[in-house]
Amino acid sequence: MVSQEARDLLKQLVSEGVSPWLSARGPEEFETSARPPVLGNHFHNALAPPGSSLALLRRTCDLLRPVFEATEGAVGHVSVPVSPLRAHDTHAFRSAARALHRQLARPNLLVRIPATPAGLEALADCLAEGIGVHASLVFSAERYAEVLDAYVDGLERSLASGRSLGDVAMVASFPVGVFDAEIESRLDGLGVDPGHEVRGAAGLAVARAMYRLREQRLSGDWWRVLRANGAPQPRLLWTAGGTDAGALVGWNTALALSVDTLEEAARRANLSGDTLLTREGEAKGALAALERLGIPSARVAAVLETAELTRLQHDWDVMTKSSAAASPGNGRSSAPGTGQP
Repeated sequence: MVSQEARDLLKQLVSEGVSPWLSARGPEEFETSARPPVLGNHFHNALAPPGSSLALLRRTCDLLRPVFEATEGAVGHVSVPVSPLRAHDTHAFRSAARALHRQLARPNLLVRIPATPAGLEALADCLAEGIGVHASLVFSAERYAEVLDAYVDGLERSLASGRSLGDVAMVASFPVGVFDAEIESRLDGLGVDPGHEVRGAAGLAVARAMYRLREQRLSGDWWRVLRANGAPQPRLLWTAGGTDAGALVGWNTALALSVDTLEEAARRANLSGDTLLTREGEAKGALAALERLGIPSARVAAVLETAELTRLQHDWDVMTKSSAAASPGNGRSSAPGTGQP
């Protein structure tokens, strides 16, 4: 169950333009929490973990289908990962995404692909074919710019082929908590005072830079053409963000929370309005301060992309094998979206 305090927090977030996404540490926790009224009434989207069965994924998509249809596809999505084991192989990503799209056959599915160079090509191809996407592991505004380029490329090709752009959504996620933890570790190693202005500011700074970049791109003439043809605005999703739900608040953004994290966030909630819009000056200042300390955010982003890819690959192996061993022969798939029929 979700407490009244947690429900109030979710309502506040939604009123600020922040869409709540249900996340979980593994398939068992996801299966327990991805049920009414938690999903559908309180959380409007879901972030499925590796190892989730096809039956669970279909049920989750179906549970959110009314939300998806009522909002004309603005929310009600289920993000499902494809195998990250061949993270630098565009063909592997594309084949896995197509297989997952075919296996689930749900309009509110988003295929989750790490935003490696190969992943970006696959994302554009998916969008061109009418497959909704979730670009994960976006650790810098520079990489987010490449995600937006892939988004526009895919939509342009989709439009040229006569598809309806309104049927294709794109979300990009920044693991803000992972980024902050890495920065704080490096600051500790340098002996930077706990009260220094850069403490706790890095993840927010990158999020503000991404938000500003998106606003700039969405004011361009070509985006207006795509928008006039029904293209939905790309959404920014903050993941692994800890329990300070009020730190990242902005219109057309999203926040991933488990039920436990939501309850903890509700106990310390301190929402005070938008924290992203027109704050790019503060973002530049914080990132410049880190640079002066010898911690360039671009280098940290590159290190984290490699490290998180390795972790994802390990988790994929562990969770999909565990899922297959626990439920042999009952219709569960050990790895949906691997490209296998």
